[in-house]
Amino acid sequence: MFIKNQTFSDEDTLLEKIFDFALGEATEHITTITNGITAEMQESKELQAHLATLEEEDRLALEDEILQENLARALMSDFQSFKVQDAKLYGIANGQETLLYSVDLH
Repeated sequence: MFIKNQTFSDEDTLLEKIFDFALGEATEHITTITNGITAEMQESKELQAHLATLEEEDRLALEDEILQENLARALMSDFQSFKVQDAKLYGIANGQETLLYSVDLH
């Protein structure tokens, strides 16, 4: 994990930060989005059938990848840019910052 203060607006960097901050504490905003994505994944018969063919380690990795990619897409639609400051990830929309994740580095 490498967390440095920065501002960005691209999906690739956001995916990296979601991976880094997933070890920290998610806010209610993130939890709501991830719960919705998880529910959609569970309702997808096609996805569930495919997952059933995989070994557990591969299944868990694929589920996590799908969740993170969909989370990044949802956040990209909610916010214009993102900021990492003091081990916290914020989404920025219309000049307002929304805390998404925090990590205790102590």
